[in-house]
Parts: sequence; C-alpha cells; structure tokens
Amino acid sequence: METDPKLKLLIVSYLFPPNGGIAVQRALSLAKYLPPNGFEVHILKARNAASPADDPGLLQHIPPSVRVHDAFTPEIPFHLRQRIWKFMSRPGKPPAGPSAESGGEGSRSGWKALFSRVARRIFCPEPEILWVPFAVRQARKIVRRYAIDAVLITAPPFSAFVAGTKLKREFPYLKLIADFRDEWLSFYLKDFDFQNSPHTRRRAEEIERETVEQSDLVVAVTESSLQEIRNRYPDQPDAKFVCVPNGYDPEVVSPFPPRRRTDDKVVVTHMGTVYKTASPQYYLDALDALPEEIRSRFQTRFIGRISEDLREILQNRKSEIQILGFMAQKQALEHVAETDYLLLTMTNDISLPGKLFEYLAMGRPILALSRSRGEVRGILETTRTGWCADFDDKAAIQSMLRRAAQHGSTPSPFAPDWTAIRRFERPVLARRYGDLIRSLWPARS
Repeated sequence: METDPKLKLLIVSYLFPPNGGIAVQRALSLAKYLPPNGFEVHILKARNAASPADDPGLLQHIPPSVRVHDAFTPEIPFHLRQRIWKFMSRPGKPPAGPSAESGGEGSRSGWKALFSRVARRIFCPEPEILWVPFAVRQARKIVRRYAIDAVLITAPPFSAFVAGTKLKREFPYLKLIADFRDEWLSFYLKDFDFQNSPHTRRRAEEIERETVEQSDLVVAVTESSLQEIRNRYPDQPDAKFVCVPNGYDPEVVSPFPPRRRTDDKVVVTHMGTVYKTASPQYYLDALDALPEEIRSRFQTRFIGRISEDLREILQNRKSEIQILGFMAQKQALEHVAETDYLLLTMTNDISLPGKLFEYLAMGRPILALSRSRGEVRGILETTRTGWCADFDDKAAIQSMLRRAAQHGSTPSPFAPDWTAIRRFERPVLARRYGDLIRSLWPARS
C-alpha cells in the first residue's frame, strides 16, 4: 500500500537555535516533532539575528532530517540597539535662555526627538523589517529547489509576516500559515515603547490585515488572543482561525523530586525575561511590606535577562534577591531543583507566558500575579498547580505569600492534574498542528 508523500513545510522563524530563550521554542518544537508526523521540514532563520541571548545546547534537539537555512540581516546587535534606543528615549532638559539659541541641552533634546521619529519611520513597524528582503530572496530559492508545499511564519517579529505575503503572491499555490505567538495590535503596540506610535500602528494594521486575508490558516496561542484577531476580521471564514497553545518538551522538562532542606528558607524562582508586562515589582512591593519574621524567610532568584528599564526595581529591596542572569536551558532547570515556588507575573489580560507550560511540567507550585479573569488563572485552576492573585492587589499577594511561607519547603499543597498538564506536551501539540496543516489539502487528510 502506497503512503502519501511527505508534505514539505518551510518554517520562517527570525530566531532559531543557537539563539536561546523562550522565543525559539515554538519553531524548535515544530522542527523536532513535525517530521515524525509526515513532514519534510525546512527552517529559514536570520543568520546574524539581533538575539538577546544564545543557547547552543538547543542545537541537539534539531533532527538530522531538518534542513536549516539562513539569510543575512543588516541589523546591529541586540544589546547595542537597546542602549541606543534607551539613550534616544531619555528626555533632555527643556530649552531655557540662550541654550535654546546656541545649540545647548535643549536643542540636543530636539535632535534626539527628531532622530527618534526618523528611526520609527525607517524601522517601521520594528527593526527586524530590515531582514525581510533578504529572507524573501532566500525563501524564494528554497521554495523552488525543494518544491515546498506550505510556508509557516511564526511571529514576533511580526514584520516576518511581510515575507509570507510576498511569497504567497509570487507562489499562489503555497499554503500560508500565520502563527501569532503574541497578540500584536492590543499587546505589543500598546506595551512596547518603540512600537507605540500612530504611524507604526497604521503600518501594523496594514500588515496584519494582508496577512490574515492571504493566510490559509491563522494560529494563535491563547483563546483570548485568537478572539481578538478573529473579531477584527469578521468577513473571514471561521475555519481559518485556530488555537494551538504553547507547551513543554517532556524530553527536556520533567517533574523534580520533592526538595529536602534543613533550614526554613522559602526559595522563589522567576525564570525568563523581566520586562514591562512581566514586572515583578508588585510581588517585591508586597513582600517588602510583610513583617520581618515572614519577609526574611524568602529568597527570590531571577534567572534570565532583565530589561534595562526594570533593573532599578530590583535594587534596595528589604528581602533577599539573587540575580543569576541568563542561563542555558539545562543549567536553568538544574536551579529549579533547589526552588520551592516558581514565580510568574503577567499584567496583560490576554497574554500567556510560554514559560508557564514549562513551570507546569516541573511539578513545583506556582505563585502567579495576573488578572483574575486572565488566561493564567484558568490554566492554574484546570491543572491544579498554583495560586493566582491579581497583580495589583497587594493584600491578595501578601495572603498568597503568607500561605507559601506557612508551607515552606514541605511537600506541595497542590495535587497537580497530570492528565490536564500532559495535554500541553509538545509532541501532542505538534501532532495537532500537523493535522491542521494537512487539512488544507482535503484529499490528503
């Protein structure tokens, strides 16, 4: 009996190993688990991506059958870009007296504002737009040489969607899948300063509309995000919009045995990038305001990158803090074996941090600061894996911390529902994703 030939899929992901962090995990998991589900997988990444961190150890998870291609991007390194933008965004002194006439501090402030406006225009909707022409040129060669059937664009960066629509126009037979790992118009444009301008929003709206209209499948990682996108395009068919959540790799992340220690310390660990919508300030403020006999028992560890604008909130705290910096995934997981609680913060109602699913798999109770109506609480309740308090409810956060202190490093007060948790295993999700892609060819489903 003949078997159907493998579908040939090109995944376009600006970041990909050896780049590290949560941003590469979606593309990596598809590259790892789609081949056993009947796909020939190709990856197109940025050769010299402006990545905040690298993790070469992730390369071992790429199957030998996956072909990884790259395309140059004329961007400056990530950390230099961040420093330049921080400097240009810093307000200058207002013009006063002769300085306004003689090119003093006031005029320098005007020059910075002009530079900022010009930069926003050139790098609209985001700096990674510079990669698009190089990516399209390379993708065009891959499509022709390997007879690609479908192209999957995973974003952010959202400007990568431009490459997808260009390819769709040039090769109309291609199936186009738009994979939204975050909600663009009501999250990124609102919460990230560089993208917060009317001109950027207009261009983003144009790109998203063209992407949704030309895509055969629009995939979001949360139901809330999917509904946001769906509501903006009521003329598009319902079947086009689907949700495939993020997850965890059971070959990499597994439950840690109960922690045993003789002291009464309560170790809380935050993994991942600390940025505006994942700010730990509410947690730290609530902890600092607790009585000394409770506060002194807590030790909070931060593993991951801390954005420049949030470094100050970790300083001069009454409670004990350890800033451990970015670590390779394997090393970071080893630290979890020493932790009692995992800290998660998310101030955006519709966003769901990808690290939550790895948290679930670790078997450590989770302390979450998020909206009571948000996606985070729903998953914690379904999986029975932690407590959730509204991020701006100080009393509720303190009550949660008191309970954590009461249990300390004793066995978890939670009984995780592992059947519910295992629904987020990446092999399971990749199989579902593969079925959705294959359904675009009814005769082959």
